[in-house]
Amino acid sequence: MKYMMFLLLLLMSVIVFSENILPESTYTVGVITHYSTATEHVFNDAKKMLDEYLEYGQILFLQSATEATSNVYVELYLGYDATNNIYKATYIDGNYKVTSQYSPGGFKKYSTFLKEIIYYPLEKIALYRFKTGDFGKYLRLTYHPGVDEYGDYSPEKGLFFFITDRLAGNRNIAYMNFSDTTINILAVFGSSEYFPKLSPDGSTILFQGSLHGFWNIYTMPFSPDYYKKIRLVSSGNKPAYGPTWYDENTVLYSQDTKTKNEMLMKSLKGNFVKPLKTYGEMSFTPFVHNGEIYYTALHGANFGIYKLVDGTNTVVEDTFFNEHDPVVTPDGSYLVFTSNRDGIYRIWMKDLSTGSVTCLTPDIPYDVFYPETDGKYVFFSVYKEGEEPDIYVRRLERK
Repeated sequence: MKYMMFLLLLLMSVIVFSENILPESTYTVGVITHYSTATEHVFNDAKKMLDEYLEYGQILFLQSATEATSNVYVELYLGYDATNNIYKATYIDGNYKVTSQYSPGGFKKYSTFLKEIIYYPLEKIALYRFKTGDFGKYLRLTYHPGVDEYGDYSPEKGLFFFITDRLAGNRNIAYMNFSDTTINILAVFGSSEYFPKLSPDGSTILFQGSLHGFWNIYTMPFSPDYYKKIRLVSSGNKPAYGPTWYDENTVLYSQDTKTKNEMLMKSLKGNFVKPLKTYGEMSFTPFVHNGEIYYTALHGANFGIYKLVDGTNTVVEDTFFNEHDPVVTPDGSYLVFTSNRDGIYRIWMKDLSTGSVTCLTPDIPYDVFYPETDGKYVFFSVYKEGEEPDIYVRRLERK
């Protein structure tokens, strides 16, 4: 009898104890939260909103890291400026420090501010899920209610570069580090940036920026002192945009002329500039695969995708509808692009051997742009109606 009572007590203690222990498979983000009575109602509203978005793992709001065991910890500061009636929310995670503000008398919606309170731990979970591959067909990577778009993936380094306006409202280059599940922002103050591209050797970032008052092409080192060594690449007084790397010492970009635009190839060492003869009145978004230049061409009112090889332009995909944003899988087998051929813009994939075309985002009911692929995944930006874009990724399934 005593033995049976002992087993019963042991079983009860295990059950009670296990209720306070997360399963090994549960990934947990501990948010060390600092708030006052003046911001407590905002904090509670944000936690209620979190239930709409959290579908994996667990987010714990803690007073200190010793309160509970989590896989990672971030800090959230909620403050209130009574003089100006302004609420502030600041996330700190290593080098990541981003502050959002809200005033009941301002233009921002209260619901937007609540999303700015809950977005970052959701992104930490998403980075972990991508790192471990623990997701289905799609995975949402960004949750900030501002702009997140224009991706560039470096699978060798486990980095994904993109543009975000979460810091001070300007569009800045940022990157996700999947190995340590962090996000870092490379701010260039006084400028907005677009189309970040990491060089083949991983040492330099190429981008479009407005540092000199209109669109130009720039490079900067991918290093802690990047802001001290920004270099102007384009020249002249006409906007330049949509850059990409041709090789480690040469870049491609488009630049306006008096009547149209032209695609330029420029050496970063000798400043040699060569205009390229492309198809159509205008050309955009070049992509290079094994020396072959894929690009978007505008002819009349129609956008299509063409390829330039040894001075000869050939059509790759140009239908009655519009095709944009060409990228090619590393093995050269598939073209991935954006098209509105079924009414909204979706991501499509063309088998370059057979010519068959498959829609990759048929179940996303919103416009989708700017694909990026390593042959295993396809990243893209989703533009939900009435919202700013967020970055998603899906597995690339081949037939």
